[in-house]
Amino acid sequence: MSLSTTPRSTVTRLRDRARTDRADLYAVLDAGLVCHVGLVRDGAPVVLPTGYGRLGDTVYVHGSTGAGWLRIPDGSPLCLTVTHVDGIVYARSVFHHSMNYRSAVVHGRARLVTDPDEVLAGLRAVVEQLAPARGRTRASPGARSSPRRPCSRSTWPRPA
Repeated sequence: MSLSTTPRSTVTRLRDRARTDRADLYAVLDAGLVCHVGLVRDGAPVVLPTGYGRLGDTVYVHGSTGAGWLRIPDGSPLCLTVTHVDGIVYARSVFHHSMNYRSAVVHGRARLVTDPDEVLAGLRAVVEQLAPARGRTRASPGARSSPRRPCSRSTWPRPA
């Protein structure tokens, strides 16, 4: 299934390398460990690394209660990026050095997750992303610890 393109998501250089298939997007997201979340906080752009996990078309981003970026208003635009560097290309001229990489850039809107069941599902997705099968072998967080581990989610638009 193909993803919809917008002027913001259209690749302008080396277009033949771009992928618009949802399976390719999922493959990059599912293989990553760290994402970078870009957002505007207090009028200035901020990009922060953090853990994440995906359930369907929803990406859950982990954050602590002390993370100021989690206090951005619901519905705030954000950008989430995952990159895998597959190789460095060295050339005779340093001007021709390059990288072979795969990346996923997801644009969406933030929403603080407060429903206890969804918080737990989001945290499980993050744990499964960072340490596959670990969530199934460890105790679930108790009622006291879950509210102290908020997560944010972003769902991107479905293809047209």
